[in-house]
Amino acid sequence: MRTLFAVLTAGALIGTTLIGAGTASADSTGSAPTGPAALTANPIYKTGRFKPQTCEEPALRGGDIDSIRLYADAMSACLGKAWKAQLKEAGIPFTAPRIAVAYGDRIKTPCGTYRLDDTFGLYCRRNTTVYLMVNEYGISGELDSPQMLESLSIGYGYHVQRLIGVFAQEARAARKLSKAGALALSSKVALQNICFAGAFIGSVWDSLGHTKESGADYFVSRHSYDGDDPGNGTAKNRMYWLKRGFDAQAPGACNTFKAPASRVA
Repeated sequence: MRTLFAVLTAGALIGTTLIGAGTASADSTGSAPTGPAALTANPIYKTGRFKPQTCEEPALRGGDIDSIRLYADAMSACLGKAWKAQLKEAGIPFTAPRIAVAYGDRIKTPCGTYRLDDTFGLYCRRNTTVYLMVNEYGISGELDSPQMLESLSIGYGYHVQRLIGVFAQEARAARKLSKAGALALSSKVALQNICFAGAFIGSVWDSLGHTKESGADYFVSRHSYDGDDPGNGTAKNRMYWLKRGFDAQAPGACNTFKAPASRVA
């Protein structure tokens, strides 16, 4: 199944069978919380709504690589401004990820080589880089289906999870869990990530020119077509957390680690 986004470490897809294989140095987050509190009581949950900002979404022109790079630069600047403010409020140091637009059907990264057939985007923890994968067909940039923005927001969200200590604690906890337990924990991490993406996108949605009514519903419901994915949550729950974040416009809505089991399957 082709995924919207994959988070990688040392050549492995996080959320499948090699959860938390990153090095300790890659997950070092300074004053970020450690231990179970990094998941269940992270200070990011108390930072409130994203600060209002206007993000003008540049037009995407089919497979035009220059327009895609300009788009990625503009929207990553908005993401960086938003998340920097939240982490400052949480008392956690912020560093922006690198953003790379990979043109073609295959991308080689320090985390391994991957095909566009497998995923639209990658976050490599080894070099803290978000890769957006495009080819000559590009991404159409439909008014109410900002797929490129969602991919970028998800990649940024994975980087934030590294900064706030979620990845490091996932790695520690997974070593003591059964395979089923590790997959369940991975689902919570992945669902938190899509909630983070929804929270940011919801906070800037009106400034992007998307329609608030039908557009937002279509944006969320697209995930119903992706199917269930062990380690990444069911389609129903991905839609739930994306919409929850979108409506709240705040990372505090995304504490999947205290959610009922039925919401994080």
